[in-house]
Amino acid sequence: MTMFNLEGKVAVVFGGNGVLGRQFCTALLDHGARVYSCDIGGAESDAIRGIKARFPSRFCVMTVDASSRDALQAVRSAILEREKGVDILVNTTTMKYHDFYQPFEEVSLEGWNIGLLGNLTIPFLTIQAFVPVMKEQRSGSIINIASVYGIVGNDQRIYEGANIDNVYVGSGGSGASRIYSHGVYNAAKGGLITFTRYLAAYYGEYNIRVNCISPGGVANEGENEAFVRRYSDKVPLGRKALPDEMNGALVYLASDASSYVTGHNLVVDGGFSIW
Repeated sequence: MTMFNLEGKVAVVFGGNGVLGRQFCTALLDHGARVYSCDIGGAESDAIRGIKARFPSRFCVMTVDASSRDALQAVRSAILEREKGVDILVNTTTMKYHDFYQPFEEVSLEGWNIGLLGNLTIPFLTIQAFVPVMKEQRSGSIINIASVYGIVGNDQRIYEGANIDNVYVGSGGSGASRIYSHGVYNAAKGGLITFTRYLAAYYGEYNIRVNCISPGGVANEGENEAFVRRYSDKVPLGRKALPDEMNGALVYLASDASSYVTGHNLVVDGGFSIW
């Protein structure tokens, strides 16, 4: 449909090498955008190579440390050497750390700060870097990826006996091994939702729309079966999301289909948060 058409639009996706980031890049490309995938680097995945093969003229992978203002200014300059502007900015960065799954009382200040950096501070920095471009062109769509855990607390019982990301830490009250969901993720994602509303009000006069997507749990390879089952039991639709099930929300917020939508947190969680 014409209202979802992104031809001629330029999109910058931070965290583009991640599970959702790769999906978002593909969805934007499928709808006609030119896409710059920005991530901190590392080995290029088969998925990224596949996207480059499909869209050789409209997809560019850029290595950038998004926690550095200087690096962000450099990547912005590099993009603007090739493009007249930036229409869409997507923030889907996150960071985990050595004590991510420890009980709350055992989490270090370093771990807390890393969690805030990856989930809240980097979006702050990327928006500061690119919003002047949108102000000058008097248009733009900024999409921050938050989480259902920015609006609800965790039921810690679903983590009992689970081993996520091959992490073995902590112990339950009975001595059984378990992991914990650390509150910095909730704090950062909740802050990102409120920050999004602030930005929507602040930049509305420039026709810059700022919105959030709050995904529920997304299926990933190698997940602990007990955890997946317990999580899915709490979802009215009875399962975790497939990675591409966030794409519709993203394209909607990036396109003219949402031209009168700003400051909104679009929850895509299979009903997880309604109970």
